[in-house]
Parts: sequence; structure tokens; C-alpha cells
Amino acid sequence: MRTTQRMSSIAGWALTAMAALAAAFVLSVIPIQAWAAVNCATVLAASDSGADADSDGLTDFQECGGITLANGDSFPSCVASTANPTPPSDRSLCLHPDTKDLFAIYAPASGSLLPAGYRPFDPETVYGVTFTGFEQIAVTVHQITPLQAFPDRAVTGASPQKAVKVAESLDTNGTILGYCQWGTPMGLDGCTIYTQRIRNFVSSTCGTLQVVTPGGAASTLDQVFLAYAKHTFLHEVGHSTGGLAAAYNSSYGGYHYKCGAGNRMEQCVTYTTKGGKCSFKIAPGWNTSLDPAAVKLK
Repeated sequence: MRTTQRMSSIAGWALTAMAALAAAFVLSVIPIQAWAAVNCATVLAASDSGADADSDGLTDFQECGGITLANGDSFPSCVASTANPTPPSDRSLCLHPDTKDLFAIYAPASGSLLPAGYRPFDPETVYGVTFTGFEQIAVTVHQITPLQAFPDRAVTGASPQKAVKVAESLDTNGTILGYCQWGTPMGLDGCTIYTQRIRNFVSSTCGTLQVVTPGGAASTLDQVFLAYAKHTFLHEVGHSTGGLAAAYNSSYGGYHYKCGAGNRMEQCVTYTTKGGKCSFKIAPGWNTSLDPAAVKLK
């Protein structure tokens, strides 16, 4: 049996608890998206024209010169300049005018079930699943705290571009595991990941069965929970970055691919409970053929 995604009256999308037959999946080769290179020296020598070569809502001028966040913290450019001679080598710590930048606010719950300093959008291997973050679809996510953005989620006073805000909730009254508005970061707030529901669903599904990874290696409920939570964060934020499946399909509950498709925006996570073992088939990455073109940040 499986339960499907549900659409609310305000057109948001939710990831629900679900079950189906196991499906095999293949991680596609990461595509290189071509952009016309921005000449930052020329851009910074002029005033901010509003040009935005990578269409991420931050102008070339801002991404060449860096910005100041709402709390006064500086966020530099990845491009060296006279004012910024040694930019960070870590792409997540700087802005670039040639590839998309997305700011994401993570707000943990009091008594969070997730590790201290949790970074849901970073690439990571957990439960035998190598998560690719958003880099696989040519988007760099910059995780910030609620205090580093304005109350309306605007990233900097110099730009109207907003961050996506994702709050953890420990509420157990319901079956929906995650929720985000469909659209762009400029839309309505309200992304929520229900970590206690995810934990309860994983525990009730596996019961006393031996927990194994998708590849069959021995694992634990804790590892399944962390992988399922990370998948839910990435999936739901995908809905607030343009959809993110390439097209609306009512058969799959809207902007999703079919269950078992083996990618981030599949309608449901699949699992198997047979032979005394419990295994969740959590997709590691995105549909690299279709999803990059569906990204929309402004």
C-alpha cells in the first residue's frame, strides 16, 4: 500500500508516510550548465545595473562584490578583487555571478531530534546513501540562521531576494512528514519538516526487523531516520525552488516523479520488509536531465 502526496487549499506540497515495492535507481552524471562568464572587474567599476546573469535574484554587482546580511555579517564574493583579494575556496561560503546562489534558513526545534550544528543541505553520506545536496542541479545553498535574515526572509537590505526558511517541528498529530509551498523563495513562508513523525514512521515500519541499507549492509534506525530527514529537507525545499519536477503530473500528486523513480522529487520513498529485514530506498540525487532547467529562484 502507499499513501500519496496531498495538496492543501493553499497549493503547498507535503511529503507523507508511504510504502511501495522497492525500486532500483541509478545516479546520473552531473551536468555542467553553461553560463556566460561575468567580468567582475567591469561590473564593480560601474554602479549596480540590476543585471542578474544567473537569474538567482542577486545581482551581478552583489555577487561580484559581496553582500551584508541582515545581522551585519558580511558574505563575500567567490571572485577575487581589490577589496576581496583572498575569497573563500569553499563555494558554500561565497557568492558567484555565474551560478545560482540560494540562501536557506534552518530553524531547529527546541529539543531537536537532529544533531547539533545540523546542515540539511550539505552533501553527505548517511545510511549508505550519498546525498548530493543542490550542487547536482547547479545551485549552491548557503545555510544561515534566522537572525541572519530579515523578518520577511530578505537576505540583505540591498536586495528583495528572500531565503527559503525551513523549520523543524516535533508535532506528532498527522501523517505528513514535510511541507513547503510550491513556487520560489519569494513566495509564502511555511516550510516545515516533522522529524518526530519521520522517526515514528521509520520505527513503526521496521519494528523488530533487522535494519539494512539499500545495499544490504547492517544499519540502525538512527541512520534511517537521519537519511529520511535529509531527503525530506531537500525534497521539500525543491518545491520552493521552482517545483521542482519538470512538469505537473496529477497522477503523481503534482510536481513529482512516480514513486520509485530513484530521484529526489519522486512522489514517495519506497521500502521493503521481507526476509526479516527492513530497508528504505531513499534516492541519493535529482533528475539531472530535467530538474536543473526547472529551477526558479525569483
